[in-house]
Amino acid sequence: MAIVNRCAVGIYPAAHLLAWAERLDLDTTAGGAREPCLYLIPDFETNDEAEEILKEIYEAIFEAELDFWNRDSGTWPAEHTYSVFRKWFEVRFYPLIQDLVGEEITATELDEAFMGDLRTALEGLENPS
Repeated sequence: MAIVNRCAVGIYPAAHLLAWAERLDLDTTAGGAREPCLYLIPDFETNDEAEEILKEIYEAIFEAELDFWNRDSGTWPAEHTYSVFRKWFEVRFYPLIQDLVGEEITATELDEAFMGDLRTALEGLENPS
């Protein structure tokens, strides 16, 4: 067992996001739709420090979460401020990450080409021919 030199933030859909999704006829009851996404963030000592870290990175999380729900960015809220983010998502900080696997952790950088391929593959799953 090892302690990972990261903390995490869990992002849960809140009432504002679910209302938006329902207006778009998106399935808010599908398996995993209300489960959190976890994002690794730098180590923090206090929740105030974690909040400051989140303020620096929330835009990327906001965009990723909205894209998960609906890839049509024209349907996204016009305002992407931190206060809007906090209305759309519930946040929970996880200060300790333990690795129970015992194998090397790897990470893959996601570039635009990879993301485009992933979107195409996901669209194929949603709209089988």
